[in-house]
Amino acid sequence: MQFNVLGPLQVLDAGRPLALGRPKQRAVLAILLLHAGTVVPLDRLVEELWGPHAPPQALASVQAYVSHLRRLLEPQRAPGAPATVIVNQAPGYRIVVGPDDLDAARFETLARAGHDLLHQGEAPRAAETLEAALGLWRGPVLADFADAPFVRAERARLEDLRLTALEDRLSAELRIGRHARIVAELEQLTGEHPFRERLQGLRMTALYRCGRQAEALQSYQLFRVQLREELGLDPGQALRDLERDVLRQAPSLDWTVAAADDGSTPGAAPAPTQGVSCAAVEAADVVAALSGLVGRDADLRVVDEALAGTATGRGRIVLVAGEPGIGKTRLAEEAARRARASGMAVGWGRSDQDAGAPPFWPWTQVLRSLLGDGTPGVPGAGLGPAAVELAPILPELADGSSRPPAPVVDPEATRFRLCQVATAALKDLASGRRLLVVLDDLQWADVASHRLLSHLATTLADAPVVVLATYRDRDLDAGEPLADTLAELARTAPVDRLELAGLEVADVARVMASHAGTDPDDELARLVSDRTGGNPFFVLEVLRLLGTSGWPERTPGEAAALVAQQVPAGVRDVLRRRLSRLPDQTRTVLLVAAVIGQEFDLDVVRAVTGVDDDDALAAVELTVSAGLVVEDPATVGRFRFAHALIREAIYGEISRARRARLHARVGQALLDHRGDDADHVLQLAQHWWLAAPVVGAEQAIPHVIAAAELCLDTFAHEEAEQQLRRSLDLLATAAPTTGRSASELAVHMRLGTLLVQLHGSGCQHARVHFTRARELADHLGDTTALLAANRSLYEVAFARADHAVAANLAEVMLDIARNSDDPAAVVVSHLALGRTLWSQGRLAAARDHLEQGLQMADPVDGREFLPPRIVLQLQLAAVLTSLDEPDAGIELLATAVGESRAGTPFAQALTLTGAALVSAMRRDAPAARAWATEVLELVERWHLPWPAGYAAVVSSWVHAIEGDPASAIPALRGHLARVEAGGTQHLVGWGLGLLAEAHLCDDQPVEALRLLDDALARVARTGERSYESELHRLRALCLAALTPPRSEEAHGALRRAVAVAREQGSVMLVRRALETCHTAAICRHSGSCDHPAPDV
Repeated sequence: MQFNVLGPLQVLDAGRPLALGRPKQRAVLAILLLHAGTVVPLDRLVEELWGPHAPPQALASVQAYVSHLRRLLEPQRAPGAPATVIVNQAPGYRIVVGPDDLDAARFETLARAGHDLLHQGEAPRAAETLEAALGLWRGPVLADFADAPFVRAERARLEDLRLTALEDRLSAELRIGRHARIVAELEQLTGEHPFRERLQGLRMTALYRCGRQAEALQSYQLFRVQLREELGLDPGQALRDLERDVLRQAPSLDWTVAAADDGSTPGAAPAPTQGVSCAAVEAADVVAALSGLVGRDADLRVVDEALAGTATGRGRIVLVAGEPGIGKTRLAEEAARRARASGMAVGWGRSDQDAGAPPFWPWTQVLRSLLGDGTPGVPGAGLGPAAVELAPILPELADGSSRPPAPVVDPEATRFRLCQVATAALKDLASGRRLLVVLDDLQWADVASHRLLSHLATTLADAPVVVLATYRDRDLDAGEPLADTLAELARTAPVDRLELAGLEVADVARVMASHAGTDPDDELARLVSDRTGGNPFFVLEVLRLLGTSGWPERTPGEAAALVAQQVPAGVRDVLRRRLSRLPDQTRTVLLVAAVIGQEFDLDVVRAVTGVDDDDALAAVELTVSAGLVVEDPATVGRFRFAHALIREAIYGEISRARRARLHARVGQALLDHRGDDADHVLQLAQHWWLAAPVVGAEQAIPHVIAAAELCLDTFAHEEAEQQLRRSLDLLATAAPTTGRSASELAVHMRLGTLLVQLHGSGCQHARVHFTRARELADHLGDTTALLAANRSLYEVAFARADHAVAANLAEVMLDIARNSDDPAAVVVSHLALGRTLWSQGRLAAARDHLEQGLQMADPVDGREFLPPRIVLQLQLAAVLTSLDEPDAGIELLATAVGESRAGTPFAQALTLTGAALVSAMRRDAPAARAWATEVLELVERWHLPWPAGYAAVVSSWVHAIEGDPASAIPALRGHLARVEAGGTQHLVGWGLGLLAEAHLCDDQPVEALRLLDDALARVARTGERSYESELHRLRALCLAALTPPRSEEAHGALRRAVAVAREQGSVMLVRRALETCHTAAICRHSGSCDHPAPDV
């Protein structure tokens, strides 16, 4: 059990947060944890909870809270056994937690250890330890008790310790040369804590070491003035000494090897020069080609073993991680060379940092390279019928037919199918020749590409395919696509992980010798290694920079001095210095190329710069010779930066205003030269989006909307959502016109629909967009759009069991539809009103609307999301079953299921789910089990998330009533929780009734009664009454099963069940309640039965 107070109160049991109950119960636990290991008197607990005016029952309440907490924290404790977590000890209670079980205790231990390490001169370990300590904080101490008096003193103490640990960590960072990395952090901290002198000294030192002496002095002067004006004080002696040292540029402040700081002064001691400089750590990625791959023998052995495994039909994932410039791409290139030499096919896909790449872009490159590797025939000819299904990844494989595509009923399921097809295609391409797939810079890949990798990985155990993926090694936040992918691969695939480190000094010397043609002096090699951290790209950039100064001809001492004087601390600074030596026209070309992206075409550069053909080509050729740019061997006139780092260094030097203007010019050039190319739709959108501040929203809007459409068509729904939200941001700033309103209406509808598809029909965020769409449709007088918006709002309300709102929306829909020329809209409106009336228990009216809708409904179209005719049949079957016309209901179910067979797997699954629900309501367990089983098989086969919920609920209920309630209850509870987590409230009360019945079957009437009371409360809140009678019936059974039985209450519950069923006209539920009365002998025990026999 893990107890956390550094943030909101939290208790984790095996990583799962526990529900800690009501506020005062939580407060008791919080107070005990703040005084962990010591006794908290009972009187003090009362005073802290109620103050001086405690109620008479306060002591009893505290005891009850402690009792509840004990059950929560020690669920396995036997009755009567002594408590071991919250123990009684006069004059109150003491909580017993280990030092590793309370985050505040762990923080203090780590902070103390980090402080000691700092004083012992072990700065790297100190920084790591202190970072771990600070990482335990999730927010202010007991943030959910912000105003409680009992928190204040301990919060102040711990917060002061946190600031001290933070200062220690920053001191350690300064020692190991990370001054540039922490400058911005120190600026923020000194603003938040303006009178902490140690923070001020650390900031001054960091600024000085970054070459910002004037700012360091200005920082001191501002602090001195503020201290005098607000407190009438002068800075301490240590800070005044630091100012003097900055003024005279004291050598002791330089970043050189020196004695360690004891951590007590406001400044920081000099730091050793070993390790990559902070600017280099922040720099971007790509590796320059070395003459031979140096220092990677062990990594290549792992690659060789993975490639060799394909000979026996076994594949693997090889993950190559490392900092920018460490050699990941170079290792991948060597792996590709070795694979080709052994007869394997190689497909290479590269992700770019630019947001303008199409969905699945790395996989598009992989498949194009494999399909265009010299095999005769049309592209994709060898893939058979699957080729057309790959069109979202390879548009050139579309069959060109004019038939409309099947609608996307569930983006996740449709994308799953696409991943299945792409995986099968890759395995087919590997058949007989084995395959290496390289995915370079995976950290920049879109979500859709990550999903395809995860899917392919699950099939590699028996496929001759190796996937080698490179990515930048950095801290990843939960939920990031790369983080999710790495976790998924670890669970599902055979994986090798290679973490590339900097080259050893001997390897750096080998690189230097290869570059200069002569062996370097040992001291010089060590100095270059220290300055670059062994980063291969940084090493080569340093050698290029020094090459202009003739370092190979100098003495070792002169060469070492040259490194110390001319090599900047960061690789970007090295690059900037090298770029500054290029001719002006070449720099202009590079600047425009950087705005275009990692990859660029010469004709687009010419169009933007206005430079003539020969001059533009000469400028680019010069950059190729300089090793800044490489030519694409497959496409004449196409180039890419040799390193993402090079492009980032150039792009980072352009002001925001100039960037926006250049993006506009690039966007226009792309439009002129590539306007009809699907590969550039997202690239166009990205440039116009970034250019909007200078060209206006109107010019950007159509491109961003087109990008959203492309993403929707290719199942990249995360990117689609981003583009749709960008569209709305742009539309909000555009001039108000009818056209703008129409566009905004369409975008709101698309975004709302996408959110529903992704998060379920009850998605509240979708309702916001549908509401705005309805306002716009009403303003424009667009009846079709008004109907669509109202229908979407109805679906959200219905899913959330907000039936009063749903009924009103359905009536509005029917009024609008009847005044339109759209019979289909009338059908849908009758369906909506019929569903809602059934939910409210108004069976006769529901039947009337459903039958009218069914008479008007068109035949089923297999491409529809879920044809209204099928839903009408399902809903009418439920009504007829309740009205005790089971034969007619069963016939409708069979018809609906049969017609759904011609539709999508999603439509089939939803229809079968409806059949399972109706069968369960009829208590036909065999039929319910059969329908639910078929649904779950479809869900597993097609990866369909939505329909699994209620089908799984029904399946678990059947297991419970057929004799296995103990194992069914946890599953049923979990399935219900997942349904509700998706925003759906419709039928949750009915599901709670099924769960209650399962508990009753397991001889747990008390828990069953609690669940039924919860379900009936939901009925009262939502007006969803179609199953209310059944809840009262089950409640009667629970009351009768108690020890001793509460027979009179049970009889009353049955009377209520009969009354509700009669009010609704549900003959089936009346009969069921009467059967329960007589078969369970409830009425006989109550002695007051006036119910007729059930056949009356």
